Amino acid sequence: MAPNIQAKLEEIIKGNIKFFSPNLALNMLISRLQRKWEADPNSMPACIREMDEFMTRYAAVLGDEFDKIASL
Repeated sequence: MAPNIQAKLEEIIKGNIKFFSPNLALNMLISRLQRKWEADPNSMPACIREMDEFMTRYAAVLGDEFDKIASL
């Protein structure tokens, strides 16, 4: 994952950047990771790793979501 995308994802998980995707599964994952991070702020590396695995595994379904996140 590119460092600029990782930085944006961290901000999304922290709630500093609002991001809404037309992909329901991605929105649900973001919400779950936000709750996970709120419960344990030290879990950010695990949250980023999980997001990276999800976006790699379902790249065909997610389309250009990385580009949208990078442009935030």
